[in-house]
Amino acid sequence: MATRNRARSSTSKKLTSDQVAENIKEAAKKIRETSRAVRESVKTLRESGAIQEMADATHEAALTARDTTRDIRDTVKDVEKSGVVSDTAKAMDETAAAAADTARAAKDTALQLPKEAPKTRGMVKRGTRQTRREANAAGRQTKKAINRKAPKVKKKVKELGKKANVS
Repeated sequence: MATRNRARSSTSKKLTSDQVAENIKEAAKKIRETSRAVRESVKTLRESGAIQEMADATHEAALTARDTTRDIRDTVKDVEKSGVVSDTAKAMDETAAAAADTARAAKDTALQLPKEAPKTRGMVKRGTRQTRREANAAGRQTKKAINRKAPKVKKKVKELGKKANVS
């Protein structure tokens, strides 16, 4: 509607019928020229093989994506079947439990010493304290490693499994 208003505005001059006919002829001439140019472009594209080349490249990319996804899926299944992730998590848990046992044993030893050897009590107490700190630190580090690595591995395995199921 805005176009009509501009065409009807008082500032534009009125066209005569000869001018309108001439404008229509000019428009028809441009349509023919454009049609010819499009026809030539399509013919050139077809003859050059560019469209076929693009189709072949797209096909190759799709096959490559499919094959890569299958390879990833197979690798994830192999890792899952091997039990490396769960074995690693178990070993980390066992290490943490052993560190806690060591700290308890050291504490029990320290509690026995005051009666039997009062002079060494202070030395053992300090040693026990140090051992407990180290065992606690090892336990914390183990838990952090488990919490940091195991969920990421499980999440990655699930993501790769989902991707593999999609293709």
